[in-house]
Amino acid sequence: MIKPNNMIMKTIDFKRKTIRAISIITTLFAATAMAAGFLLYFQVIALPLPPLLSLFFGIIVSLLTGISACGLWNYKSWARSILISVTIMVITYFLIATIFKFSTIVFGGKEITPIPVILSTFFNCFIFKLLYKTIIPIAIIVLLKYQEEGFTESQAQRNFFDQMIKYVLLFTASSSILIVAMIFGFTLLESTDAITTIGLEEMLTGTIWRPGSIIGTEDAQFGLVPMIIGSIYSTIGAVILGVPLSIGTAILLAEIAPPFFRDIFRPAIELLAGIPSVIYGLFGMIVIAPLIRNFEVPGNSGFGLLNASIILAIMILPTITNIAEDAICAVPDSYRDAALALGATKWQTIKSVIIPAARSGIIAAIILGVGRALGETMALIMVIGNSIAIPVPLNNNPLTLLLATARTLTGNIAVEINYAAGTHRSSLFFTGVLLFVLLLIINRFAHFMMRDKKPV
Repeated sequence: MIKPNNMIMKTIDFKRKTIRAISIITTLFAATAMAAGFLLYFQVIALPLPPLLSLFFGIIVSLLTGISACGLWNYKSWARSILISVTIMVITYFLIATIFKFSTIVFGGKEITPIPVILSTFFNCFIFKLLYKTIIPIAIIVLLKYQEEGFTESQAQRNFFDQMIKYVLLFTASSSILIVAMIFGFTLLESTDAITTIGLEEMLTGTIWRPGSIIGTEDAQFGLVPMIIGSIYSTIGAVILGVPLSIGTAILLAEIAPPFFRDIFRPAIELLAGIPSVIYGLFGMIVIAPLIRNFEVPGNSGFGLLNASIILAIMILPTITNIAEDAICAVPDSYRDAALALGATKWQTIKSVIIPAARSGIIAAIILGVGRALGETMALIMVIGNSIAIPVPLNNNPLTLLLATARTLTGNIAVEINYAAGTHRSSLFFTGVLLFVLLLIINRFAHFMMRDKKPV
């Protein structure tokens, strides 16, 4: 028992001597960073950075590495964490700089770079220079990982680190809310001119859109009702066509399809989510529009609500299918076993047990699909016809409403924002505010629908 303990103590002693050596190296690096910051500030040496920014980075890096060196000298575990974080940031900086340099050499010329030049540049930048610049930070990380047993950590330090991680994760989670609030605030601020000049009543109830930057300011009209109705109609059509297909596909993949079939069709469905929206628009223009023109109705151009609804239904299918499938798979197997034990068939189990149990997840999937359809822009611009009028049936048959052209709120922004100015531009920002409000209403409705049913 004595020899193993002696070996352990010798190992720890050796590791602590290594930590002291790393501390000395870190101190030298801190002094070098501080000196480099001042030399860059006084332009003794040059880098593609502003002098003040260079001094700021030099001081920050010097302070962090200096504090880490002091902590390493006393074998503090928090110093190891700080130093590893700093070295990772240094490696990231060199990696990004190398990528930009490689891209500039390969893609920055007027002519196509020959393959031998690309390969030599790749080896010089990524293999040699990047390795040469990052060898010391990588070695420090490896050494610190290997010397883990030589560090000490009190319970107070452990608690402090846990609290710090908690606040970092809290900030990360709240950043999305902050970003959404900032976007909404910016959009609302830019739309104040339209709200005060035109008025909410005219924009929300007006049926004519004739912006002043096109016809002059005297007879300008900014009614958003045609675009609101166009967005609602196209979204409803997409939901009617896409939701049954998506939910049915999710049930098939989660409950019925064999593994071989599932492994083939799931990647194909997920691939739909990666196709750019402009490709969907081209498909609607070249394939679907000629098919719709086969309906012999006066005024039917093939572009309109039906074309837009079909394209949107295809686009929301992977979103709803993947989330709904996850919700169905999350239902405990005990539910299925209990239903089958009571004599229910496979379909009765799915219809009466699994679907109600996964109701909240399925509704969330549908709401995400609705948001995807409501926010789509490029594909709809290409297939909906972009008519600034309230869509009406083309003849006495009310179903010909599906063949009417329309324009959506998102399409209105995308088509006119490039040349809009003044009140016209502000009214387009108000269109964005209106989209935010519509999505908020949809989300609130979803929360209402997902509430657990209380027993009578």
